[in-house]
Amino acid sequence: MVRIILMMFLCSAAYADFLGFKTDDGIKSRIPEIVEKLKNLKMVAGPAYEENFNQLVKNLEVTIEEEKLYCSGEATDVKGKVVPKDQKQLCFRELKTNYLEAVETIFNLKKKYLGVIHNSQLDKLSEIQTKLKSDIEKSF
Repeated sequence: MVRIILMMFLCSAAYADFLGFKTDDGIKSRIPEIVEKLKNLKMVAGPAYEENFNQLVKNLEVTIEEEKLYCSGEATDVKGKVVPKDQKQLCFRELKTNYLEAVETIFNLKKKYLGVIHNSQLDKLSEIQTKLKSDIEKSF
């Protein structure tokens, strides 16, 4: 079964290259690079992490908008080339895939960060409770 799936994948990849959908002609997205930077941020509760996270997310949004313009043919790449008409659909598919991965990564990081903040707040609450108990014990 695995052989059949692998064979179908290889055949479809070769067929796509034959039809001119090969993407090794210089079209390279910067989105995966930014997503990797997001994943590598050291997560600590505090404004420094939030600032770095928000800056990378904003950079990601700008990059996505730039790549949308490029895929639609309204902008050029770094080398001054416009995406060929026969590659626009493929360009948008790759952009969609990268965009979905970025959204998933951002969601997971935000969810994890909320857990870090929550644990930090619980620790502070426990400290307050311990101090309050000790103050009560000393006063009576």
